[in-house]
Amino acid sequence: MSTNSRIRAVAKFFFEGDRKFFLKGITYGPFKPDADGNYLGRPEQVDADLALMRQTGFNVVRIYHVPPRWFLDRCASAGMRVLITLPWAKHVEFLAERKARREIAEAVRAGVSANAGHSAVFGYLVGNEIPSTMVRWLGACRVMEFVEKLIRMGRAVDPAALFSYATYPPTEYLLPQNVDFCCFNIYLHNQRDFERYLLRLQNLAQERPLILGEFGMDTIRNSEEEQAEMLSWHIDSVMKCGLAGTIFFTWTDEWFTGEQEITDWAFGIVTRERRPKKAFYALRKKLRQDSSDLPLRPLQRAPFVSVIVCSYNGARTLAACLDSLGKLNYPEYEVILVDDGSTDDTAYIAAQFPWVGYIHQSNQGLSHARNTGAAAAKGDVFAYTDSDCMADVDWLYYLIGTLLSGGYAGAGGPNVTPPAENWIQACVAAAPGGPSHVLLTDIIAEHIPGCNMAFHRCAFESIGGFDPEYRKAGDDVDFCWRLQQAGFVIAFSPTAIVWHHRRFTLRAFLQQQGGYGEAESLLRFKHLIFFGPTGTAKWRGQIYGMPRSTWIVNRPVIYHGIFGEGFFQSVYPTPQSEVAAYLGSVEWFALTIFLFGLGIFLSPLRIVPYLMLGGTLCVALSYMMRAPIEPKFDTVHGRLLVMLLAFAQPLVRGWARYFTWLHFKRTPRSVIRTHERLPNGRRIAGSLSRRVFWSEEGRDRHYLLGAIFQLLNEEGWRYSTDSGWNEWDIQIYGNFWWSIALQTVTEYHGGGKCLTRVRLRNRLVTTTVIFNLIALSLLVYRQLNVPHIDFWFTVPYLFFLVFLATRARLLKSRVAELVELAARRAGLQSLPRPGKIAGNEFARSVQVPADAMDSGLSRPS
Repeated sequence: MSTNSRIRAVAKFFFEGDRKFFLKGITYGPFKPDADGNYLGRPEQVDADLALMRQTGFNVVRIYHVPPRWFLDRCASAGMRVLITLPWAKHVEFLAERKARREIAEAVRAGVSANAGHSAVFGYLVGNEIPSTMVRWLGACRVMEFVEKLIRMGRAVDPAALFSYATYPPTEYLLPQNVDFCCFNIYLHNQRDFERYLLRLQNLAQERPLILGEFGMDTIRNSEEEQAEMLSWHIDSVMKCGLAGTIFFTWTDEWFTGEQEITDWAFGIVTRERRPKKAFYALRKKLRQDSSDLPLRPLQRAPFVSVIVCSYNGARTLAACLDSLGKLNYPEYEVILVDDGSTDDTAYIAAQFPWVGYIHQSNQGLSHARNTGAAAAKGDVFAYTDSDCMADVDWLYYLIGTLLSGGYAGAGGPNVTPPAENWIQACVAAAPGGPSHVLLTDIIAEHIPGCNMAFHRCAFESIGGFDPEYRKAGDDVDFCWRLQQAGFVIAFSPTAIVWHHRRFTLRAFLQQQGGYGEAESLLRFKHLIFFGPTGTAKWRGQIYGMPRSTWIVNRPVIYHGIFGEGFFQSVYPTPQSEVAAYLGSVEWFALTIFLFGLGIFLSPLRIVPYLMLGGTLCVALSYMMRAPIEPKFDTVHGRLLVMLLAFAQPLVRGWARYFTWLHFKRTPRSVIRTHERLPNGRRIAGSLSRRVFWSEEGRDRHYLLGAIFQLLNEEGWRYSTDSGWNEWDIQIYGNFWWSIALQTVTEYHGGGKCLTRVRLRNRLVTTTVIFNLIALSLLVYRQLNVPHIDFWFTVPYLFFLVFLATRARLLKSRVAELVELAARRAGLQSLPRPGKIAGNEFARSVQVPADAMDSGLSRPS
């Protein structure tokens, strides 16, 4: 192995050039210092140890003091990289005095400067296991900010090296935002508990590589056989959970710390005399000597997978997407590309990949395209990604491995943005509202992103696939919610990664948020239980990718244990703040503007809108302080841009959510005006709000609803259907002011005789409410500023109310005609409203029991 190129942290993995680098590390020393203060022993002993390490398969050695130059040179010659832990006095109250903080900072700067740029340096740990009681005493936020400052100082000296901090379970919450990778020292000897904790740490690490900084077993209190067995399954668990590497503690039983030799612990895989223990041979079998990679464990079962890619004018990134899918580390799969009516070079690019199944259809939307791909798929599992994504080589391995690890119907993974090319891209990537997954537990998801998900065929077909109503966004949320409502469970795999070329310009970001707002508007009609009163989604789980903690709102809760001495001191994110959601909402902002205008005339109100705006800015400021911006673009003006985006994002999304119907949920005026005349010029009699239909052939309301759907589609109406949460069967979106809620019920009178009732109700839409609120506000203001009641000022508003009533009746009349025509198509006989005719006469005309018609109820047949 060469150590000429530096290692890079890319999402959840390390890379050496274009090749993954799996960290296989061992701790070394410290030993009793020599006259020069060197804690790494004699050079000849170092050479012998390094040779034996390489023979075992290690590629990184972790040390706990700044090394002399000769040590790094010998490591480079042996093909070993070095992870340097920078020591400083962490057991004292190090933040109390400025002098102590300055001395620590200078020590870190000097430690990095001593070997900056050396090819053998893997990276630096700017601290190791600050005592939990000291962190609790000083304050977790203060300590974390100090560690982040040390990282910034070190990175300024050696920008090509990787930086992190080695924490451990008692301070699990110490997670600096600007680390290149996350490092945990863990000693858990139960494999099941160990793997469960690794999955938790993977989520805490978010989109950064996770490694274990120490793991081992003492052979004084345990046997060598137990140590060998545990270190063997440790490798399997680390690979299964998708870590980027692990470091064993330690190389030799020889150990010097706290100014004394340690003789009552023996964690080494070789003895003080360098005699290999059984763990040495066990690890040599597990670790490949001449490779930075570890062979992935074969899956227990590898079902045939159909990878489905949907594209609409995605030619710019399509070639890179298909090329990445051709390199997947998975035994059997196919790739299907669904071209949803693209007008660019999509077809030409697809022809360059003859192994890809190509399907072209007219532009019908994302959901329809995904269903088209599923219909053509041969696999037992459908895996979805998008044309603007590139899959990691092990994407399917981790995704299918998680899917098969339990009784899961589906599984998904994170979509990670490529590194930003400028500060605006970095700020847009750090802004709130990006596509992400939502977790209920460390492995169970409430939502997985549509560009990185897989489902069993049987689960997909059991809920009817994707809803074609969602043409641009929201289809994945709807699908996940429907899957869970059907009793299925969705899993999450943190290392099943796809690279997602998201919108990297300010304009594109705002367009994206507008699209999400439109999707929320559509979702709200189908999943009312998941939405709050303002129409924003109420997730039960934790949104992945959000800042871990904030200074103003949503401070996380930390369990410290009794007197701060818990072995596992866990951090728990608090639920989404309802107050913060309201302060940042478009409703709050609209009220602020309204009160600002009212304050022009009413001086006592002038301070109120400024206080309200201040609350909104506090929410944006809180997000800005903890937003995860890429370190090299983390500047003052970058933070200010993130604050601006955090302020604008809920407003843009809310505006689109309210006014989606203006574009998608309002029936074209030509459709409403077109009059479908009933046969023989028959006019509708009776009430427009209630219609009644009779059948003696067993044709109930389902026949009528089917005919109504057919007519609505033929004429181009916009409508929504009941998803199980509504009191109506169909909501028909009409003119600018009104919509119609249609509800049906059937009475069964025996012998195939059915009486179907239809109820039509006018429903206000957003513009009607807004116009009325504005008009009423003007009326109230006018009356407050004149000494008498001004009736003339109310006349325009009365005309407006008459206009609204007229529009409501015209729309209801048009829908009633449509229902009448649908009933004729369905073979139902239209009747006057029961009760308007004498009961016996009505019963004779339609052969319905008179008492049943008079009461409106049917007898048991």
